[in-house]
Amino acid sequence: MVDLTKHAIKFLLNEVLYGTAEGAEGTCFVQGNEALLATLQDLTAEEASLIPAQGMSSIAAHVIHTNYYLFLNLQGMEGNELEGDWPGSWAKQTVTAEEWLEQQSLLKSQVERFCELLDSMDFEEKWNVIEGIANVGHAAYHLGAIRQLYLLMKSKA
Repeated sequence: MVDLTKHAIKFLLNEVLYGTAEGAEGTCFVQGNEALLATLQDLTAEEASLIPAQGMSSIAAHVIHTNYYLFLNLQGMEGNELEGDWPGSWAKQTVTAEEWLEQQSLLKSQVERFCELLDSMDFEEKWNVIEGIANVGHAAYHLGAIRQLYLLMKSKA
């Protein structure tokens, strides 16, 4: 059961990031080109930095925040002390072209690192299972939020 749980977490995180696996019989989150990386790659830094309405966050802010959440989880998985700043993870709303590419690359590398470290986690410990599942939920939530902002922005173009 432990291996199955780890496999499921990796499968779902990869679907959020890359889309439906080749040869898959269905999808849990995405159809076509709706995965996170494909969505982000279709945006310029300027587009990603747009704040659609007062009180909302930019797509760039969602990506920065998602990267922050993954960073904290990776720190914990590697046995480091966690000292987070949740509100601060939303502070940056705009990115330059270089920063936008860096954030996308960071997202990909952190998900890959998370999946690697997952293999060494003790899944008999309930909090490890919860943290693994929470990462899927968090990434899927932000994929949905980003897709809605993306569709809103593209409809106004």
